[in-house]
Amino acid sequence: MDVFYRPELGGIIIENVDVDGNLVDCFEGRQVTPGHAIEAMWFIMDLGKRLNRPELIEKAKDVTLTMIEYGWDKEYGGIYYFMDRSGCPPQQLEWDQKLWWVHVETLISLLKGYQLTGDKKCLEWFEKVHDYTWSHFKDTEYPEWYGYLNRRGEVLLPLKGGKWKGCFHVPRGLYQCWQILENL
Repeated sequence: MDVFYRPELGGIIIENVDVDGNLVDCFEGRQVTPGHAIEAMWFIMDLGKRLNRPELIEKAKDVTLTMIEYGWDKEYGGIYYFMDRSGCPPQQLEWDQKLWWVHVETLISLLKGYQLTGDKKCLEWFEKVHDYTWSHFKDTEYPEWYGYLNRRGEVLLPLKGGKWKGCFHVPRGLYQCWQILENL
């Protein structure tokens, strides 16, 4: 929350710094991964609750909202996989794909932000991400979510499981959301 969180860049979380914690102007140094940042924020909110540190919860909630606004594809909806903080083309060829885990982790973070702070922006974003997620990732014929969409939100690969998409993120994420909603 002190090294990778960058208020001078609008309050985003970056992926890499040099050994002294400084920004680096290269592909890795400019990389922003909205899903990693948003997922980490609900971990931080849990930590803030456990340590009774409301200021940490508030900061994590604010970063979640900043990262969702930063990473949201304003033309097609959904959250980008990778971004470049300087607006350069990202190194990763899959930068503009929409991935299942990014969206489900965002749902958790937004609900926790709302539950712990009452910030209605979290609830508004939750509804927007929820609508996108369930209308794009869910296979309407057979249960389970597709894992990979192209930028336009169309199924890129019909895989529902593989090396990276197993039975971890979706069930855990939906369970987390269910538990939070039940306690609201």
